[in-house]
Amino acid sequence: MAHGIAGPLTVLSLAARQGHFVPGQHEAIEVFARWLDRYGGHYWTTRAHLDAAEPPEPGPARPSWCYGLPGMARAQQLAALALGDPARRQAAEDALVQTLTEPAQLARITDATLCHGWAGLLTVARAIAADSPTPERFLPVISDLLRRLATDLNRLSKPGFMEGRSGAQLALDGTNATHWTTVLLIT
Repeated sequence: MAHGIAGPLTVLSLAARQGHFVPGQHEAIEVFARWLDRYGGHYWTTRAHLDAAEPPEPGPARPSWCYGLPGMARAQQLAALALGDPARRQAAEDALVQTLTEPAQLARITDATLCHGWAGLLTVARAIAADSPTPERFLPVISDLLRRLATDLNRLSKPGFMEGRSGAQLALDGTNATHWTTVLLIT
């Protein structure tokens, strides 16, 4: 969500969910969501991708909150909620579950951080579950992420928010009393 069109899509969708609208906002949400449908699997989209008749197959990437499929799934879920599009919401939720239950995807996670690690995945999975009509389907994924985060938390050497113990501990605690997830556009 932090990189690319998923961020602006999320801002527009969260604003719509709160009842804040500007002219063209609905159309922008639709355009950005369709753009993610087409190009969303690429870490960086290049001019060559845009000029090609079909986008190239994306290469392997970490399934992170900030630029990976879980962040894009949350952006798509929020767009679906803003647009009243149950098929898009279901596809986004399915994409998250599929990604976070695939051993090859999970093997790409190398730490507990909020930005690229277990903490970010846990935070986004909780948010998607909270906005799903079937939150119970996420319980096994959330339990697994909690276990992985708890196991790796003490390996973090930095004290910081995005790449350190502070952010990871917030995710592990599972509270959002300060609305810290809002800064990340997750909620």
